[in-house]
Amino acid sequence: MEFNLSLPSIPQHGHQMKFSVYYSDNPTTTRAGFGRAAHLPCIFDARPGYHRFASHYLLDRGLAIWHPITRRGPARNNPPSDQTMRNYAHWLVNFLEWAELRNIDLVTCTYRDHVQGRYQAEMLNGIWSCDGSGLSPRTVNLRVQQACDYLSWLEDNSHRQPFEIPCDTVLLKGRSSLSAVGHAAQYVNVRKGKVREASKIIHMPASSDLKIWLKDVYEKVGHIRGLMCETILLSGLRREELCCLRTNTLPLNPSDWELSSSGTPLAQQRVQIKLQYGTKGPSYGHDHGDKIGPARFIWIPLHLAERIHEYRMKMRSPALKTWVNQATTLDEKRRRVNDAVHLFIDEKSGRRVSAKKLYSAWTCGALPVKGWAPHQGRHWWACSTLLQEMKRHERLRDLGIGVAAALLESTAMSILRLQIQPQLGHRHDSSTMIYLKWAIAALGESLPILYESGPQ
Repeated sequence: MEFNLSLPSIPQHGHQMKFSVYYSDNPTTTRAGFGRAAHLPCIFDARPGYHRFASHYLLDRGLAIWHPITRRGPARNNPPSDQTMRNYAHWLVNFLEWAELRNIDLVTCTYRDHVQGRYQAEMLNGIWSCDGSGLSPRTVNLRVQQACDYLSWLEDNSHRQPFEIPCDTVLLKGRSSLSAVGHAAQYVNVRKGKVREASKIIHMPASSDLKIWLKDVYEKVGHIRGLMCETILLSGLRREELCCLRTNTLPLNPSDWELSSSGTPLAQQRVQIKLQYGTKGPSYGHDHGDKIGPARFIWIPLHLAERIHEYRMKMRSPALKTWVNQATTLDEKRRRVNDAVHLFIDEKSGRRVSAKKLYSAWTCGALPVKGWAPHQGRHWWACSTLLQEMKRHERLRDLGIGVAAALLESTAMSILRLQIQPQLGHRHDSSTMIYLKWAIAALGESLPILYESGPQ
C-alpha cells in the first residue's frame, strides 16, 4: 500500500519527532477493497512502522464505530469530518510522542498523575512546546481530550487497565433559531481539571484598513482569489464551503435567482443559495472529493452575485481550457472536463483553488489587524451585519433608558437568531454572543450604559 506523508509534527526543543500522520493513496486503497477508510489518516511510529492501536482508533472514530460519549453503546451514525479526523490524528501524535519520550506506560497511566498532572501541566508551562512558551488553554484542552479519548478506547478494546476520568455534571441551556426546542437544556459531563479558557474577544479592522488590505490581496494574487476573499467578507462563508462552491450553486440563469424582496432597492437586495458541500457537521458521503454535509440556505448581496456570475461567464472558461489542454490523452481531457464542477479555479493552472491556497491568498499582504485570518472574515461579516441592523433601531433610546435597553437587547437577539446564526451555520447562542459584545462596544458608550442599567 502506498502512503503520502502529511504535515509533520513539530519537534519539541530540537528533538526529532518519531510519530507521523500518513494518508494512503486513495485510489490504491479503494481498489484494494478499503474504500470506506481510504480518506482516513493512520499513524506511523519511529521504526517506521504502522502503529496498530492508534491507527485502529482513528478508523473507529472516522467510521463512527466508537465515540467517547456512547463508548460501548450504539455507534453514532454521523462520522467526523475529514478536517476533524486530521486534527484528531495530529493531536494524538503529539500525545504518543510525549508518552514515549517520558517513558509513560499507556497501559497503566492514570488521568490525575500523568495526563492532567504531567502532559497538561507541561504544555501549560512550556516544557512541552516548540518554543518553550506555554500553549493556549484551548490547544491544551483539545490535546488532553484526545489523549483521554484514546486511552478510553484502549480500555474499551481490552488493551489497557480501566481509565477513570473524573467529571462534573453541568446543566447547559441553549437557545437556537435552528432548533425545534427554543429553550433546550441538557446535562453534560465536564472533565475535572480542564483548563479554563478566557472569553473570546474580537478585534475587527477599521473599514479604511480593510479596504487597503483587500486591494493589496487583489493586486498580489489576482482577481479570482481576491474575489474569494471578498466573498467571505460579504457572506460569512467558511473557507472550505467557499472552495466547494459549484458552478451551479448560484443558478446559471440570473432570471432563476431567488431574491430577498422585489420591493427593496437593488443595492439592498440579496440572492439565496444552497450550501451542501464542505459544510460543518455530519458527513453524508463525498462528491468530487468534497464532503457532503448538512445543507443550509444563505443570502449573498445581489451585487456580489452579479460579480460572481461575471467571473463565471468571462474568466472561468479560459482557466478551465488551460487545465484541460495540459492533459496528454483524449480520455484524460474528457475526465478533466467532467470533474471540473468547482466554481473557483486558478486562472493560471486551471486547478480548483484549495482552502490552503485561499488561506495563503488571505494572508499574503500586510494584515489589517493581528491574527487576521479567513475565520476572522466570518466574524467581520457577523459584526458588521449586527451593527448595521442595530443602528437602525437606535431611535429606541428615545423611549427611555429602561424600555430602550429591553427593546434593544430583544432586537439584537432576534438579529442573531434569525439572520446571523442561520447564515453562519451556528446551532447555539453561545457561538454568537461574542458578536453582541463587540457591537455593544462599537456603538459607543451610551448603549453599554443602557445594558448595564437594565430595566427600570
